Amino acid sequence: MTSPQRTLINLEILSDDINQLESSQLNGSLHFKLLSDFLLRLTELSQSVQSDTEASVKQLLKGSVLDGAIGRKSMLVVYIKLINYVITAWDATLKAESIINDNFDDSADVRLELLQVKAIKAKAQLKTVASAMGEQDYKTFCTMLGLTAEKWQWDTLRARF
Repeated sequence: MTSPQRTLINLEILSDDINQLESSQLNGSLHFKLLSDFLLRLTELSQSVQSDTEASVKQLLKGSVLDGAIGRKSMLVVYIKLINYVITAWDATLKAESIINDNFDDSADVRLELLQVKAIKAKAQLKTVASAMGEQDYKTFCTMLGLTAEKWQWDTLRARF
């Protein structure tokens, strides 16, 4: 396991990479890959500070990009959940679209229904966690991870699911 400081630096680099994506690259495969990498590193950070105190985690995050967004040790788990829900919904939606557009066969109805249910469930869970954290914190989350598409925005999330 890498040190928390190194993992934090990796997270900052990934966040910068996400925010430097061209608008045409947002919500594409590169963005999806960067989000997956961010989730992996954030999970590493959460595990490496598991036995640390709240104060030591606050000190670790102080001055970093994550300080304003995460700030507290408990928010690491919230961010992990949110990113998991985003990735799950995104992946299920892409697979469902692929079935509809390219791969519609005899068993497609069943697979399509399962994927659509999976996407809806992930978005509902995302809404629940986002609602609990509040509009401002959720918008900070979206900004940090380049989630600029309408489907990830607060108003859409609150209205639709």
